[in-house]
Amino acid sequence: MPLVLGLASSHAPSMFVAADKWPAVHQALVRDVPQPSELALETPTVIETYVERVKQGFATLQAQLEAAKPDVVFVIGDDQNELFSGALIPGFAIFIGAEAEGTYSIAFAGEKPADNRIKLACHATMAKVALEGLVARGFDFSFIEKLVPLARPELGLGHAFTRIGRVMRLVETGIPMVPIFTNAYHPPLPSAARCYALGQALRDIFAIRPERIAIYGSGGLSHDPRGPRAGWVDEPLDRWVLDRIARGEGTQLRSMFMTDSAALRGGTGEIRNWIAVAGAYDGIKGNVVDYIPARHAVTGLGFAYWNEPG
Repeated sequence: MPLVLGLASSHAPSMFVAADKWPAVHQALVRDVPQPSELALETPTVIETYVERVKQGFATLQAQLEAAKPDVVFVIGDDQNELFSGALIPGFAIFIGAEAEGTYSIAFAGEKPADNRIKLACHATMAKVALEGLVARGFDFSFIEKLVPLARPELGLGHAFTRIGRVMRLVETGIPMVPIFTNAYHPPLPSAARCYALGQALRDIFAIRPERIAIYGSGGLSHDPRGPRAGWVDEPLDRWVLDRIARGEGTQLRSMFMTDSAALRGGTGEIRNWIAVAGAYDGIKGNVVDYIPARHAVTGLGFAYWNEPG
């Protein structure tokens, strides 16, 4: 059957802490990079409104997820030297085990990895169906059967998955996850066209099966944490991406990352995960829930979802 739901959101650390923690998280992420003038306009009162909008954005996506009642949600995210290291960095990989564990602690807010552990049930059967189907369609996917962190064992599964697993209440609702890893930071990187094709392939794989499948793109939008553009949000780029989603013009997203630009490096590369979901909903208009160009969060914060028409 067709995919029952597509979701996408940012996963910036500020989105998961109280308003009074935002300045400390911001400072840790930007360090000594000169900041944009818009930062001064983000008073404590403004940040409080951001926090409420973030809560509402996630609440909207979570409500959509519960209403769709999927048998599994495929979460497409990146790994920032948490699971993978210089010993191995795949372009694409999928976890085919039964359970994944990690932390959703925000180190920049003083939380330790051991403070907030989460165990996420995973759907090994559906992961293997996806893997076999992707390989049959020409994707050279790496796969992980046993989660053995190579970079930072104390973290476990990366925050692109643990933060989303927690905020989407996957443990409480009993919805299993399948993590799909997209390399968004370490060149050479997969093209936007390839990410779009990944979403299309997942759609086609499950179109002839009875399971109810949801897909979630985790990360983005524009940001460069601890990089030379830390704190600078590329609002025109973010709005262009969201406009393409809202208009059902996802094919235009395939042209992103074709040239090397400072504006497209760093965390902005995580937009690849949104592009994959747009590919799964090729030609279908998405619903943009909210967008916050939050300089204190050093990220363009976005929320969107897709349903099949009718």
